[in-house]
Amino acid sequence: MIKIKNLSKVFWKDSEKVEILRNLNLEIKEWSFISIVWPSGSWKSTFLNMMSWIDTDFTWSLEVFSFDYKIKNENEITTFRWKNISYIFQNFKLIDNLTVRENIDLVIELNDLERNFSTLEILKLVGLETKADNYVFNLSWWESQRVAIARAFVWKTKLLLADEPTGSLDTKNKKIIMDLISSLHKKTKNTIVMITHDDEVAKISDIVYKMNDFNLIKS
Repeated sequence: MIKIKNLSKVFWKDSEKVEILRNLNLEIKEWSFISIVWPSGSWKSTFLNMMSWIDTDFTWSLEVFSFDYKIKNENEITTFRWKNISYIFQNFKLIDNLTVRENIDLVIELNDLERNFSTLEILKLVGLETKADNYVFNLSWWESQRVAIARAFVWKTKLLLADEPTGSLDTKNKKIIMDLISSLHKKTKNTIVMITHDDEVAKISDIVYKMNDFNLIKS
């Protein structure tokens, strides 16, 4: 279970205090798929960075599967993050001069991670089995998005954080991507926290929350 208690986040911009979260409380059950509908440009990526302790400048309590970053050192936090948290980034964060196969295998090989699927299995599931040895710079935006999804699901993690995984797709392709993520979630049984600005996209998850006045309201 993920437990967030009284979580607050502020920062200073041009001598002005900017408040992002105020006393946010949330519990997420293991294996669940939740969506948070969050307005575009409203620090949604910052929240995901807090959930993975990339950003630790906040108060008060954040516990992910009994792991409390406050009592751990930086090496322990980094190891936990690699072993237990995967990401679908809004801008994909693929390495252009590596092949599709190399992009998927790199993190696993560097960190000795346990797989859910072989590389070819996951590429077949996302419809890219013929693109394994293509360089990322030769892929379409649509294909790059599928590589990012494949990379997030290929190894065994407890938590997957997804930042606007449907991007600027049209309605038809949004549904294809969300059906793909839902299908992979059922196969891997990890916990997914997805942030989106799109109410329709959010409906595919088990539970939907909306950001409202610095806190989350269950829809």
